Amino acid sequence: MKREALFAAALAAVLPSLAAAQAPAAVASPAASPGPPARYIEARADQELKKMSTFLAGQQRFALEADETFDEVPDGEPRRELTNVRRMAVVRPNRVAADATGDTLNRASWYDGKTITILDKEHNNYGVIEAPATIDATLDKIADYGIALPLMDLLYSDPYAVLTEDVTYGRYLGIHLAAGVPCHHLVFSQETIEWQIWIDASDQPLPRRMVISYVDEPDEPKYSATIRRWKLDPQFPDELFTFEAPEGATKMDAKAMNLPAEGDKPAAAPAPGGGR
Repeated sequence: MKREALFAAALAAVLPSLAAAQAPAAVASPAASPGPPARYIEARADQELKKMSTFLAGQQRFALEADETFDEVPDGEPRRELTNVRRMAVVRPNRVAADATGDTLNRASWYDGKTITILDKEHNNYGVIEAPATIDATLDKIADYGIALPLMDLLYSDPYAVLTEDVTYGRYLGIHLAAGVPCHHLVFSQETIEWQIWIDASDQPLPRRMVISYVDEPDEPKYSATIRRWKLDPQFPDELFTFEAPEGATKMDAKAMNLPAEGDKPAAAPAPGGGR
């Protein structure tokens, strides 16, 4: 069995109004420089996001599988929706294995506390990046390579701090279904994006769905991820986090691999937190 098939099998094994009128204004003084936008997050939205983040940060080992969709808006062509399936296995503080396949993406990656290896399975090429000793520091570093996957914010040791770093507005919308389960539905705004998150309303407040609207981009493309399967505290085989080059694979400079391939994120726009 090929190495990439073993990888996918190992992951599969652990995943069973109008404004009021104003009084006449006084003589205007010179306009002041605009300050930062006002920040308002509704208390319930803040509460539920903190609860989710605390729970997720407390999971030392977990795996997930997500169905992703994203808009592609070619010049002069109709909008089209493309899909990927992404799987991740995480052991805090320093091991991650991930696999993504779909309409435009066929890639796997391994992080072992020392290096990140990215395998382009379609072209049988791989690149290796020296990495810091923790997931947090490594996620910050890979941003230098143009990689900014929306789901990666969930891997930080403090997801709340990362997700809310640039938020200017947040609201609680109620209980709505996502991935087949009742969820707390929250919506947030930032300068260039608007995003929604659905958080499981059970005693395990896991994120079940995210939708990101890139409002600063032409035609406002969207990205969504529905996390259909979570596995908490699984037992992973050690080899899951170790890369072995497939037969005939070519090692390349990681930056030459065009790592943020079309499909990783719409229009090169940021994830909610955008790293730290």
